[in-house]
Amino acid sequence: MDYKVCSVRFDLHGIHKEDDDDGSVVDVVPSIKPVDKLINHIEISKVLHCDGLLLCVYKDKTKLVVWNPYLGQTRVIEPKDAFHRLDRYALGYDKYKKSYKILRFVDNNLRGNPVFAYQVYDLNSNSWSVLDVNPDWDVEFYRSGVSLKGNTYFFAKQKIGVDGEAEVDDFLLCFDYTDERFGPRLHVPFHSYLTEDTVTLSSLGEEKLAVLYQSLDTCEMQIWVTTKIEPKAVSWNKLFLAVDMSSPTGFQLQVAGSFFIDEEKNLAVVFDLDKFLRFKIAYLIGEGGYFRQVGLGEAVNMEEYPYGCPLVCSYVPSLVCINQSLLLSGKRKER
Repeated sequence: MDYKVCSVRFDLHGIHKEDDDDGSVVDVVPSIKPVDKLINHIEISKVLHCDGLLLCVYKDKTKLVVWNPYLGQTRVIEPKDAFHRLDRYALGYDKYKKSYKILRFVDNNLRGNPVFAYQVYDLNSNSWSVLDVNPDWDVEFYRSGVSLKGNTYFFAKQKIGVDGEAEVDDFLLCFDYTDERFGPRLHVPFHSYLTEDTVTLSSLGEEKLAVLYQSLDTCEMQIWVTTKIEPKAVSWNKLFLAVDMSSPTGFQLQVAGSFFIDEEKNLAVVFDLDKFLRFKIAYLIGEGGYFRQVGLGEAVNMEEYPYGCPLVCSYVPSLVCINQSLLLSGKRKER
């Protein structure tokens, strides 16, 4: 939040009502509170998570940092060529060699002369390579991928042709770091008609992927969860949650927001940015019309980063070691 990386404590106890001493029902308000700032000396515009490691993008977009918060180790990644404002990144690993890699979408859309390419950085060899990719799809610059079982999944759309079709196919794409290639199009259980529709991804541990979709026209929010997810195949469960957001909030969630779900409590926590009140908000949404708002403080530098709502991911400590020459895979610390 606000270019700082911090740990956050969630108390979701308030989704259940409790009996007070006098027999009346008390609704306990849940809380979401930042606990500690983890990086103070640099400003971070984006954080991506994989296997206990974080890939952090500097606010000025000049550097990347791979970081293990549990061990307190960091490693600065220098570019093959200059990083650009619209570049996108993802973090994953080779499932056989356990070699951690960074995927880069090179997007130098400056002075009306765009250059687009795809690169992979291997932390073991400390080297960049250029991929031979000529895609018939697009991933918007503000949509982050989600890493699962070492691979990264993106929400993508078919490229608009010369005729500028109003409707195009949308789907998931997986980048497999073992083969260093994108997989086939994977079905999503909805259709996003407009660029302004909200579509964002989240992981559930290392086995499931969740997708949140909200239509700009209807304000209905849907959350779906996979029953199977692989680079070349996906299947979805029944709809996890569907809410008409025009009733409780009356506005559209940010297209670049983040969320997570608690399957036990049938609850979704969705993070958003109120541009009018300049305030960061978490919405707690559950079955039976349950809805709560939790304020996360005033938003700063909104003019500099218009899609700057809080970016949140689940984190499990890892003993993966980082140094300046190589990255060694250690035994994971479970909790």
